[in-house]
Amino acid sequence: MTESSQNCGLPRDSFSGSVVVNSQPERLPIDPWSNEHVGYQEEEEWENLNKVLRQHGLRPVCLAKPRSSRNVSDMIVMDRSSSQAIRHALKTLLEESERQRKIVRGLIEDNRQLRDEIRMERSRASRQEQRANDLDIIVENIKSKIRQLEDESIAKVCQQQTQVRELQKDQQSSQAKYHQQAEKLKEQEETIARLQKELCKMGIEEQHRIATQKKMFQQFCKQAPRTHLDQQ
Repeated sequence: MTESSQNCGLPRDSFSGSVVVNSQPERLPIDPWSNEHVGYQEEEEWENLNKVLRQHGLRPVCLAKPRSSRNVSDMIVMDRSSSQAIRHALKTLLEESERQRKIVRGLIEDNRQLRDEIRMERSRASRQEQRANDLDIIVENIKSKIRQLEDESIAKVCQQQTQVRELQKDQQSSQAKYHQQAEKLKEQEETIARLQKELCKMGIEEQHRIATQKKMFQQFCKQAPRTHLDQQ
């Protein structure tokens, strides 16, 4: 809009097809345009734009008759092309604002989803950390049990080795005693064999002595007794 197409002041009848916009709508009532100044299509387009402005929470543009305002500062006069350009600019701004709102809503939704995902990831990470701590405790318990079993196994092995050494000593002592007893038994057997030989020898000698005595007695008996004492 240029200075030639926008004039602040009371309109004149020579401004055919111009639009009068009230800059302070709260001071003046909203009056419809007459077909003498603006066509029905122009009025409908402004009304449609006002609906969009209201939907966005903005104040609508109030249209007034050119002679309805006595305050010059309250009036803005523009031609139809300027009015159309302003409507186009407002529509463009509203569409851009709506697009930015959608973008902002999308960003807010994405941010909310991202926060939810972050909370979920933090919760998952917390659970994983707790699980890792539990696993560490389980691993430490298992390691402690393994160390305990290793200590018990080492103690048992040492005890068994001590018992084996003691058994080996006992075995060696038993073997030594066995050899000693075997030697004594051998000596006793040799002594018994020697005594048996001596007994046999003595028995043979005794038999010879008895036989000799019998023989001598028989020879003595064959001789005639000389006296009664000899006979006895």
